[in-house]
Amino acid sequence: MFELPKLKFAYDALEPFIDAQTMEIHHSKHHQAYTDNFNKALADFPEIQSMELTEIFKNLTSLNVPEATRTAIKNHGGWLH
Repeated sequence: MFELPKLKFAYDALEPFIDAQTMEIHHSKHHQAYTDNFNKALADFPEIQSMELTEIFKNLTSLNVPEATRTAIKNHGGWLH
């Protein structure tokens, strides 16, 4: 399954423009939710789980999944790059 990408900088690296608490909440809560929901969308499709993220998006229209799953993949997977 896919994992939340690690930040390449500390949460406070963008201060004073974006405070550390906002960055932490965005990354550890919001971004984590996108990752979790992306994995849920793929839960019944092990053949897709083993694909690279770019391959999933390149082949999205030809994947043998319901339209609702395709939508969930687009909506949640785009945050994982």
